[in-house]
Amino acid sequence: MKLMLHDLRGRPEGMAVCGRVSVDEVARRDRSVAAVEPVQVELEAREISPGVFQVDGTLKTRVAYRCSRCLTEFWEPLETPFHERFVRLPTPAGEWDQEDDMTPIESDEVDLAPYVEQALILALPWRPLCRPQCRGLCPECGANLNEGPCGCSDRATDPRWEKLGELWKGISGSSGGSG
Repeated sequence: MKLMLHDLRGRPEGMAVCGRVSVDEVARRDRSVAAVEPVQVELEAREISPGVFQVDGTLKTRVAYRCSRCLTEFWEPLETPFHERFVRLPTPAGEWDQEDDMTPIESDEVDLAPYVEQALILALPWRPLCRPQCRGLCPECGANLNEGPCGCSDRATDPRWEKLGELWKGISGSSGGSG
């Protein structure tokens, strides 16, 4: 998806930029993402001062996640705002400080796809859950506990803690009264 900056010059009202962007790379990079539908991009672009361009709008898609507890795949809609500012180089002295939150560009053509992908990645949940009460997988046999109990012992203890457990039983089993 290309934005032609020369189309924005002399248009204070700006212009709409709409389309679809494929972000298949997101699923390859993030293990919690199984698939992403093409992103519906609805943006408004305008020149806010000579050589400085602002692009705002909304990104909408559907994402197939892998639950971080049970690994089940599930689809959810994702909608996120998009805000990006570009500064055309070279710029008149004093108009742009490198610490400003703007992306420097040297061409009149800006490929928005990488910026759309970045905004989408930042909007993904850190640990997606198929549902808030997801019980996850059994640490013993790997069964999905959302589908029912697996038959493994609920009180499986790590053998490294057995001596501590024996000590605890000895303490809690004694009368331990003080006198």
